[in-house]
Amino acid sequence: MNLQRSRAPMLMLLLGIVVMRLATLSTLVLGQTNRVSTNARHAFVGTWVARAPGEKAPFLVLTFRETNGKLSGIMTHSGLAVKGTGRIVGTHGMQDEFPIEDLNVSDGDLGFVWSGDSPLRGDRVKFVLEGTTKAQLVIVVRGEQMQKILADNPDASGFNPVIYLDRELESEPETQAANPAKDSWEPGMMAVLINIAEAQYKLVRGVYADYPTLLRSGQLKETGGREFTVLPGNLQSISDPLPGYRLELLTSPNGSSYQLSIQQKARDCGVGLFTDETGVIFEGRPNGCAVQ
Repeated sequence: MNLQRSRAPMLMLLLGIVVMRLATLSTLVLGQTNRVSTNARHAFVGTWVARAPGEKAPFLVLTFRETNGKLSGIMTHSGLAVKGTGRIVGTHGMQDEFPIEDLNVSDGDLGFVWSGDSPLRGDRVKFVLEGTTKAQLVIVVRGEQMQKILADNPDASGFNPVIYLDRELESEPETQAANPAKDSWEPGMMAVLINIAEAQYKLVRGVYADYPTLLRSGQLKETGGREFTVLPGNLQSISDPLPGYRLELLTSPNGSSYQLSIQQKARDCGVGLFTDETGVIFEGRPNGCAVQ
């Protein structure tokens, strides 16, 4: 959710896809009783990076380790600024490493305190998994700090408190579609909602779920209520959750993986959205459809 001096273009919603609800993110929420599976902490272990569009060098690097059942971490980031409609970007070279403080896994998310330099030092942040290779870092900025950030970045029209992260892999994955969901924001929003819900469901229960199970278990409602201000489709319906679209969510027999596709019902060979447990969302066409 952008907090703006002036109205931001709708493109921010389309490209950002997820609009996070800051009003409900507080120390109380981040401090709720843990209810995660035994190996849930391992889902966060690894190196996660944030890059500006078109840039190869990251402006933020988070590294999490697990030792004797406890998580620890370090962060490194460049100088930070707010540009355009509120995107957080890097400005110059990487700074020293900072230990990540007050790590807490709760309700499928990882909370901690921003230990890096200003302007975010001391703010609580929430690390939200979208899949095995995608995540979001949501910054809970205090009111007085918000005013200072806007004053220090006069060219920005607002502030977007979400930083998008990729897990560093041994080999880089294929480049995903740059602008999914051109016809509507709802398919892209639904894909991200299901990815986050699946990640949180697996952290608690150890397996991924099909759509009826996500719905009946209350996981979709819980994820939507905690992570989104705007929800797509009809989350009360199993047979037609996204009117006008065909949604298929398939899980492997042992629940270790899943595949999601969302396509317009009127376009059997039209461009649709496809994703899986990695959290990477692609545009593409079903098998057997010729590329136009």
